[in-house]
Amino acid sequence: MMRLYFVIVCMLLCVVGGVSKAQEVPVLISGDLSGGTILSTDYYTGQALFGYIDGGAELYLEYRFKKLGRQEIQTSNEKIVVEIYQMAGANEAYGIFSVQRFKCVPVDSLSPNTCLSKYQLQAVVGNCYLSIVNESGSPDARRASVEIFHAIRAKVKPQPMDFPEIFARPELKQHRSGIIVAYGRLGVQNGCSELDTLFQNIPRFSLTLLPIEIGSERLSIAHLRFASDRESSEFCRRAGFPDVLVGSVRTCKVSGIVRLVRRLNSEELYFGEATESFPRREPLFTLMLR
Repeated sequence: MMRLYFVIVCMLLCVVGGVSKAQEVPVLISGDLSGGTILSTDYYTGQALFGYIDGGAELYLEYRFKKLGRQEIQTSNEKIVVEIYQMAGANEAYGIFSVQRFKCVPVDSLSPNTCLSKYQLQAVVGNCYLSIVNESGSPDARRASVEIFHAIRAKVKPQPMDFPEIFARPELKQHRSGIIVAYGRLGVQNGCSELDTLFQNIPRFSLTLLPIEIGSERLSIAHLRFASDRESSEFCRRAGFPDVLVGSVRTCKVSGIVRLVRRLNSEELYFGEATESFPRREPLFTLMLR
């Protein structure tokens, strides 16, 4: 009996140990970098994030934040701060990235979902959102940031994004890198604030949005999932479509803006919005009807 008990305990410990390892934040350790020294490593979980981000923790929690690993790294010329936000999944990590990036370029052609600017490198790695900040904005600092990014990425198994099927259509391929994912109104306010009024009194939803701009003309295609039929109907009403039945398609035009809604079921719908003169508006809107 004692032997059986011992075996069961050992098996449980192995399972727990495996889960713990799978959930580790991929922080750097000594030897991961050729030209940098790790000065400190700190961790924040759950509500403790409020003690680190003054006024910004709610957004991360809305995207199902799990754990933050923060490191300070000294290179030959300056100190670099690395933040590794571990989220519930790859979509949540991409979602945070999609509403935080601004005026930046990819690291290189082989590194999608990266965003390099003078003082910051942002990226999605597995189920983690990375923010790597340097002090000087110098070419050397940016090169060091890229080296840190590659070192972290080497530790993480890639995870595919699970976007709604419409965004895999070949007609949208060249614009796909601009997809925005929002979970709740804070995500909308940070990533596509022009739509915020459509979500008043709707606390729970997920939005996957592809915006396209050509000069002054703009178009967006969105997939939305709500928590209930009532909230889905409320969104439709605010968008100018009262009493939209499940399975139906409606369009309207207001002040030069054309809108389309298609209710897929009681909780999901497609929503399109475009300036009236947007080139190829009709064939792109037709994608939501297939």
